[in-house]
Amino acid sequence: MHLLLLVLPFTISAQTTKRVTLETKMEKVTVFLKGAQVLRTGKQLINNGKQEIVFRGISTDIEKNSVQVKADGKLTVLSVKVQRDFLNEQEVREEIKDLQTKQEQLEDKKAATQKMLEVFKQEENMLIKNQQIGGTIVTLKPEELRQSLEFQRTRLTEVLKKQLELGKEIEQMDKEQAKLASQLRELNQKKDLSTNEIVLLADVKENAIVPFEITYLVKKAGWYPSYNIRVKDVVSPLTIEMNANVYQTSGEGWNNVKLILSTGNPNENNTKPEIKPWYLYYVDGSLANYRQYMLGNEGQMLMGRITDDKGMPLAGATVQLKGTVTGTSTDANGVYKIKANGFNQTLSVSYVGFEQYEFNSGNQFVNVSLRPSDKNLQEVVVVGYGTSRDQDLAGSVSGVQIRGASTFKERKQIPVQVVTTYQPTTTQYEIDEVTTINNDGKMNTISIHENSIAAYYEYYTAPKLEEAAYLTAKLTNWQDLNLIPGETNLFFEGTYLGKSYLDLSSGSDTLSLSLGIDKGIVVKRTMLKEFSNKKFLGSNRTDYRHFELTVRNNKTVPVNIIIEDQFPISPQKEIEVGDAKYEGAKIDEDTKIITWSYIVESKQQKKMELKYSVKYPKEKHLQLD
Repeated sequence: MHLLLLVLPFTISAQTTKRVTLETKMEKVTVFLKGAQVLRTGKQLINNGKQEIVFRGISTDIEKNSVQVKADGKLTVLSVKVQRDFLNEQEVREEIKDLQTKQEQLEDKKAATQKMLEVFKQEENMLIKNQQIGGTIVTLKPEELRQSLEFQRTRLTEVLKKQLELGKEIEQMDKEQAKLASQLRELNQKKDLSTNEIVLLADVKENAIVPFEITYLVKKAGWYPSYNIRVKDVVSPLTIEMNANVYQTSGEGWNNVKLILSTGNPNENNTKPEIKPWYLYYVDGSLANYRQYMLGNEGQMLMGRITDDKGMPLAGATVQLKGTVTGTSTDANGVYKIKANGFNQTLSVSYVGFEQYEFNSGNQFVNVSLRPSDKNLQEVVVVGYGTSRDQDLAGSVSGVQIRGASTFKERKQIPVQVVTTYQPTTTQYEIDEVTTINNDGKMNTISIHENSIAAYYEYYTAPKLEEAAYLTAKLTNWQDLNLIPGETNLFFEGTYLGKSYLDLSSGSDTLSLSLGIDKGIVVKRTMLKEFSNKKFLGSNRTDYRHFELTVRNNKTVPVNIIIEDQFPISPQKEIEVGDAKYEGAKIDEDTKIITWSYIVESKQQKKMELKYSVKYPKEKHLQLD
């Protein structure tokens, strides 16, 4: 009797709770720099009583704690849970459907071609047998025999020719089938095609058609900005085109949805930092000074992006200077920044699930695409100066494909109207038109806005480091453009120059953009050997250095140019730097960097001279060149 009393309430509860399945439509997706928030809506007639309302076809990439369900009606939400639905597989991607359809059509066509080939082979056999029968049973007149042989020869030739043509068609279809099969294997690597379902337990007060609104976060999605910066000439305004590169592999197709791009990142730590007491301790000052001296003014910021083999950025990848403890991690867009003692450093990249890779940083913004560790790929693609993922192969070095500037192609963009909304901590770009982003991880480039802004153009060169002139553009009131850091494609005078990185970390009112090397400005730094020598006096030696710097403007308009060089700085009293000559330049007494500023007329040349001497003990050695 006691057992019956215990079971009875649960039995009644199970009978009074009804299960209702509700179809929802994806209305809006807010894409963050890393992750996205999906909004689904639906309506359903809900009867009075306890109801278990099930929303199916939800991504398995969902953040369970982010699920929110809103219902407009007289009901009380008792619980919300997310569970796996193995009976309802994820939608098969349109790409897979198309390939499967092509595969079936090709199989039918191949079968029909094989049947036709068999018909012609049978006709060949019949012609041969007919010839034998005609020669052994029937006696033919000479003219009839000639006509019969001619017919046999003509028809047999036609039949054999047709067999050859059909054989080639079947061979070509076999090759096409192999390609389709390989592509399908690639797209079907993910074996788990189950979906999630959101189960809402509600107590409904009266029968009504209830509208529902569901929001949740998915992780395998995001966007990052890129820019096209165009300069017609050094007297025209500069054009900045901002693009958004959107991708997702959340398990759901975003078909004809309202798309909003947000500069926020729900994965960031939003807890304010807390400052701790600062205690002073003694340190070995000589080591710190030595390290600062060794770095000097040569410290350079190396930058680039780390992506997977499909071009999706890898956040949290480790980038380290080889042979040192200096390293960093990539941000949400896969971008790394690492300080190094000069360019052309060897960097090592590692990320869980991918093969470790080493490469030379060069002096440009470098993109590196890692290959998965569980795949037997033949190469890692490094996209460096003047590159794009849509380029043609220009060459290869040591098994690494490098795509060159001469083969650059701009990505196809989606021209849309965008409404920009400014919020306290983020900016949102609302795309006016409905957009489709397939569940395939491919980049979808959307043009957000284009601005033309007045710029002050100036060339910069440090011929001691590189005998080249870099065009720079200085922008005022750049904050009104609402830019965020990102990769840039540079175009000058209609020519693609390569890639750079838009770094907005300076916080200055004037934004300086480096637009790359202009071959129209020729720079040389020559040591005049007749004035550069060594002299010994007592226990010391004195080295004299005399350099000539030349800048030639081969362009059709005058140019402003800044030329920088430097004097060495003595870290010890026994090393003396003197006899400094730098006519026409200014010097920074702290860094000993000297600066010339000139306007060089068209087809004209400017010369500068730099002199100094260094005295030090003759048994010591200094690196002065």
